[in-house]
Amino acid sequence: MNNYNYLNDEWYKSLPKEYSFRNISNMNNINPSLVTPTEGYNRGNMFANLYSQYKNYRPETLRASNEQERLFLELSRTHFAAHELNLYLDLNPNDVSMIKLFNDYRERCEQLTKEYEQKYGPLSIKSDSLNQTPFMWEKSPWPWEDRFNV
Repeated sequence: MNNYNYLNDEWYKSLPKEYSFRNISNMNNINPSLVTPTEGYNRGNMFANLYSQYKNYRPETLRASNEQERLFLELSRTHFAAHELNLYLDLNPNDVSMIKLFNDYRERCEQLTKEYEQKYGPLSIKSDSLNQTPFMWEKSPWPWEDRFNV
């Protein structure tokens, strides 16, 4: 067993109490019940009151096997949570608490992206790490080269 089999939500737990999951209120007296980014990512939906489980389907919990996978999984979960809130805010643009939470997720995504790219290289064509020589895409092995060396 390694240290990455369980990805905790420590950063999310450190958010102010006004963001407490499953208890977020807003200006419109709508009370969307949010789950943690880990649970939302696994289920494909951040809103507990909108989730409808299909028959006896159980979402799989993804597990990271190393530091790079752990960091990428945390980034993916945070990005998913920000995207879900972005969609919510398209319909509820005056929800102040959700706007604050969305911006916290967005800022956390930026931090995680910078951290990942500093350690492991670029994630997208917009990466600042592509400004250097040698070209960063060529610096490390491609995903299929790393695991399937013959």
